[in-house]
Amino acid sequence: MGPLKPAVALLAACSLLTACGGSSSDGPTDITKSAAEPAGAATAPATTGANGCLEGDLPIVTAKSYSKPPAAPAGTKLTMDTSCGTIVFTLDKHLGGPVTDAVAGLAADGFYDGLSLFRVVPDFVIQGGDTANDGSGDVGFTTVKAPPSSYVYKLGDLAMAKTDADPRGTGGSQFFIISGAAGEQLKPDYAVVGHTSDPDSLKTIARIASLGVTDGPPSQPVWIVKATVS
Repeated sequence: MGPLKPAVALLAACSLLTACGGSSSDGPTDITKSAAEPAGAATAPATTGANGCLEGDLPIVTAKSYSKPPAAPAGTKLTMDTSCGTIVFTLDKHLGGPVTDAVAGLAADGFYDGLSLFRVVPDFVIQGGDTANDGSGDVGFTTVKAPPSSYVYKLGDLAMAKTDADPRGTGGSQFFIISGAAGEQLKPDYAVVGHTSDPDSLKTIARIASLGVTDGPPSQPVWIVKATVS
């Protein structure tokens, strides 16, 4: 199993993550919103549901691509304000090196704002960070920093999805968050960006994880409202 990039998104997800437990034979589910929709086509503002998550369609975003990672800002905290609450990660530049720097640079450049958490697998991982919102997108660059072979993933770890064909520790823009025990069993093949053990952040992760149905999209759209580094 593994966190993955899709097949080539979701298989890669099964590969990307390669911690997939379920089958990806049906291929990724396309939940992409078109940036070409006419003005005024946006849906009504999202409202908060009983589960504490905003209810509504995914935001319409303009895809970004880069020839190299944006410069990393100063800061040790990556905050993801999601439609289900806030997650605050402590960036781990020792473990992640250039991969962590690249994610921080993307966040500071607004890359993640509006993108969905398109894959929520029960007791496993939450995956996002793809402009196609289905795991098939490509940010335009890769970085590499493999964790030690002895590394053990923990609940709240933020790591990078990759395909089985990619070298250990390869990162682009797609990430996954360890959300359950099965995710803690992943082989240490995925670059580690950061961690959270903050109770409020773990509650947000659990809220999103509760929307998992199978190896695929959550039961309702979940997205990153804004990601910042401080």
